Amino acid sequence: MDSMIKEWVAALTASLACVSACAGDEALNAESHFRDRVATIFSQRCLSCHGSEAPEGDFSLHDASSFFAGGHVESGDADSSHLMDLITPKDGQAEMPQDADPLSPADLNVIRQWIDEGAIWPADVVLQEASVNDFGWWSYQPMVQPEVPIVSDPWATSPIDRFILRKLNEEGLKPNPPADRRELIRRLTFDLIGLPPTPEEVADFVSDPDLLAYEKLVDRHLDSKHYGERWARHWLDVVKYADSNGYDKDKLRPNAWPYRDYVIRSLNQDKTYARFVREQIAGDVLYPGDPDGIAALGFIAAGPWDFIGHVEVSESKQDGKVARNLDRDDMVSGALNTFCSVTVQCARCHNHKFDPITQEQYYGLQAVFSALDRADRSFDIQPETAEQREILNARLGQLITQRNELEQRIQSAGGAELTDLLERIESLRSKSEAVSYPEYGYHSELASTPDSKKWVEVQLDAEVSASRIILRPCNDNYNNIGAGFGFPLRFKIESADDAGVWTTIADKTGADFPNPQHDAVEFALSGQRVRRVRVTATRLAERKADYIFALAELQIMVGDDHVGVGAKVIAKDSIEAPVRWRRQNLTDNKWPEENEAETLQSLAEAEQRRKEILCAATTPEMTRQLKDISTEETVVRQKLDGLPPQQVVYAAATDFTPQGNFKPTGGIPREVFVLHRGEVSLPGEKAVPGVIPLANSDRWQFDSELDESQRRVQLAEWLTDRQHPLVWRSIVNRIWQYHFGEGIVATPNDFGRMGAEPTHPKLLDWLAVEFRDGGQSWKRFHRLIVTSNTYKQSSATHPKHSAIDGGNRFLWRANRRRLSAEEIRDSVLAVSGVLDHRMGGPGYYLFELEKTAHSPHFQYHKFDPAKKESHRRSVYRFIARSQPNPFLTTLDCADSSQSTPRRNETLTSLQALSLMNNKFSLAMAKEFAKRLISERPDLPAQVELAFELLVQRKPSDAEASELMAYAQDYGLENMCRILFNLSEFVFVD
Repeated sequence: MDSMIKEWVAALTASLACVSACAGDEALNAESHFRDRVATIFSQRCLSCHGSEAPEGDFSLHDASSFFAGGHVESGDADSSHLMDLITPKDGQAEMPQDADPLSPADLNVIRQWIDEGAIWPADVVLQEASVNDFGWWSYQPMVQPEVPIVSDPWATSPIDRFILRKLNEEGLKPNPPADRRELIRRLTFDLIGLPPTPEEVADFVSDPDLLAYEKLVDRHLDSKHYGERWARHWLDVVKYADSNGYDKDKLRPNAWPYRDYVIRSLNQDKTYARFVREQIAGDVLYPGDPDGIAALGFIAAGPWDFIGHVEVSESKQDGKVARNLDRDDMVSGALNTFCSVTVQCARCHNHKFDPITQEQYYGLQAVFSALDRADRSFDIQPETAEQREILNARLGQLITQRNELEQRIQSAGGAELTDLLERIESLRSKSEAVSYPEYGYHSELASTPDSKKWVEVQLDAEVSASRIILRPCNDNYNNIGAGFGFPLRFKIESADDAGVWTTIADKTGADFPNPQHDAVEFALSGQRVRRVRVTATRLAERKADYIFALAELQIMVGDDHVGVGAKVIAKDSIEAPVRWRRQNLTDNKWPEENEAETLQSLAEAEQRRKEILCAATTPEMTRQLKDISTEETVVRQKLDGLPPQQVVYAAATDFTPQGNFKPTGGIPREVFVLHRGEVSLPGEKAVPGVIPLANSDRWQFDSELDESQRRVQLAEWLTDRQHPLVWRSIVNRIWQYHFGEGIVATPNDFGRMGAEPTHPKLLDWLAVEFRDGGQSWKRFHRLIVTSNTYKQSSATHPKHSAIDGGNRFLWRANRRRLSAEEIRDSVLAVSGVLDHRMGGPGYYLFELEKTAHSPHFQYHKFDPAKKESHRRSVYRFIARSQPNPFLTTLDCADSSQSTPRRNETLTSLQALSLMNNKFSLAMAKEFAKRLISERPDLPAQVELAFELLVQRKPSDAEASELMAYAQDYGLENMCRILFNLSEFVFVD
């Protein structure tokens, strides 16, 4: 985008220069100079920070009085004006505009001239932030399917060919001859299923006399289950799919995979595009009971997520507000980039500079998603089960209501004593919750055995004469442990003075120490000198299936003073999960209350008295009704428990288990405000949910009273409107790109003014209408493309044609392409004979996973690629955002933290070295050699089979002779490593 911005600015600069030249020596009228030129620069480059509301540095360019009040301009003297110092670049950088390219020399000259001529700012001119508000750009025009060109050349056998040929003729170009059958089957097979054709498939196709052999091959590949696996990878690139959150902690998303499987399944089913879009925005509302309606909502949750900003920081805090604003931004940009190919996110801080999108409209889109969060969401795989569950839950709700109403009648019969008692119970419960609230403290790493030794140490700034050491236990309800959580069964306490002499304060290593619950564990000292205190746990407390050491506070007392508050804490190891667990919590002067026993005893007594009163107030009829309700409730719950277990998907959700500060909205939309400069500290008017207009006459706002689900329904219906000019063009352009290497529009995520214009605009519109009106079938559209002669051309170059169209924008030949990282890996697995074709399910690891309690460590170098469970297709691998797979990244795998509508395609020595020496390549070379030996009796036949498997042809005599000699000298495995590096293997013609 940056380069395009520079081109746009360059064009603007050129036009300004042209105006200046045309004006010649004529004196510019001072007012028109400001209106026509200076005001334009201020509006486009300055107002986003220096507008009328809370301007940066209290310097506003809103109107004349505000501007001159800043004292930055000396009328008639540009050289003495502070404004010129701010905007004039030094060493390529200027103070203003901040975080943006400096003003161009032409713009600077315009402002300098204006100041020197008196800096006249007409009183009636008030500047508003610049916004492109016309809808004349090509992508906003209504779609009308144009007539297919009439051409006489018999080469053009399809509508696509006729559009392409007409453009070739206009440019003085001719189409290439067709590719041979070997090239064609290789190209088609990789394009549609992402795997190499087998030698048998190639031989059969090449020798097949059937005139429809190619069309039948196309149908077989489109019917293959591998088609969905191949094309889902393209979609997942665009939507930023991964199996971890990203950001600092990069926590795992073990339930992200059902969305990935949903995409594969939808493509294999050839689901209509409108249904595909609608499911991913509002499937739970539009298609209740359909499991795809829930799984599809993984789309909204697919991007990165800030664990710290949501879980560890309150939504009311500044950082919490920023995190949620950015989270909604990701949802909005994900939806509009993916489905509409517009850069709506450019309107987060100011009106879009180039496209007709205002801040108000952008935040209206945020309001659509404002009740949503990303969380695990349960659903039934079978619609029949979902229907049963809904019926049973409805009946359970009725029973609970009946029971509550009956209990309320009984409670009313309890009189004033019960009313007073209930108030006391409520008060005691509040105190009890405060007592039992999990305490922040020190927490060791997990151990697999209780006899693992752990220690933690407090270091004072200076030596003191300590009178007591006090250990304060933690309270954590994990696994229903509660008070005394993590307190060691056996331990010792030691202290050291300034000289480093250690003294044992207490030795409790000989027998198990009783769990102190919330009671402080004190050890008296006789005024000994203390600088450091260490507690060593020699037998750890059981947590669940593991063992830990935890303390809420280690107090070093001098008289009644805790002198260790804020002291440095070190440990053998620890779980650092602020603010919940961290070493420094051991000296934060916080621990559970000590009056728990008294509080809980009082609560128990009050609860007992409540039961007695209720029992006396309950009539026999009431008892019978309660029993009947209870009996049926038990039956309903048993039926619910007997239903097949639900699947869980990480998706858009409004109801989930709270975690720290991360709490569900219950479907109630959060308030969203138009943020000045995108700053959460500068809220403006409340945003009304809506979309972006596609024409000046569009009504783009929704009813502000719509609930969360209906807001998404409205968005889904807007996106799939048959007259939507962006959506249908966007998807056909994406599919076209994945077949030809570049879209008709070269910027698939940006159909705005900063993006490229279409090379074949009429073809794009013809395809969009054809796709929309032809059943919205992906497979039909693939068939339309790959059966065209345009697609079947050879990739051979032609000097004359290359001189006219070196980039092949007009498609006079096929584009040669390198296989994607996943295609290379999957092909190596396939030719080595170990590819596991199992579909779906949780992602497999290509790493050893360590330290999951805090920030996971993905140890790729420790992983053994010979593990059979990792031999599935690459689309099923577990994708970690913060530490991507080094081997696949070297081969230009997509970065899952950002939308990747088009893969980079590089050619580096590191790629060759990786294909030669990576542990995966070494392991697969061994498997490949095993396969060759098992399937062919001698070396010549083995070399021939290797070539047929890898590049779908027999080797020449010279190639065979050279490879046999190499295999005899260095072994068949090393020969296989060489073959993995063949250009003919990793490129498709």
